[in-house]
Amino acid sequence: MKLLKVAVIAAIVVSGSAMAGSVPQWGNNHGGSNNNVSPETLTVYQYGGRNNVDALQSDARGSKITVTQSGFGNDADLSQGADSSSIDLNQRGQGNSATISQWSGKDLTANVRQSGGRNDVDLRQTSNGATANITQVGFGNTVTAGQY
Repeated sequence: MKLLKVAVIAAIVVSGSAMAGSVPQWGNNHGGSNNNVSPETLTVYQYGGRNNVDALQSDARGSKITVTQSGFGNDADLSQGADSSSIDLNQRGQGNSATISQWSGKDLTANVRQSGGRNDVDLRQTSNGATANITQVGFGNTVTAGQY
């Protein structure tokens, strides 16, 4: 019985600790003569509880997604299929959400910072060279933006 209590306490401590992950992703002959030329990276840091990240990179040569979430109940839905592009999302607080989609273009950049609670960003970009810098501080702010 003592062993069970120790295991339960250890599981609670681990679940409340900072979680981080990095997933290198390599291309597969994107029309060039050399496979695995440019890495795509996905890095996620989560501190707190009930934070969620859904991320997809598809055919995004040399692109990266970096997410840092601290607090409780933050949500991110990120996707990109644009070469040489980046998404950098930082959410601090409670109940913030971000949906960021970058497709079909090249050299797209999204830098989003949210601090507070119940802030929401919906960003869609497809235009070559598009850059979006969004910062929200406080509670209940909403940004919906598109660059096509």
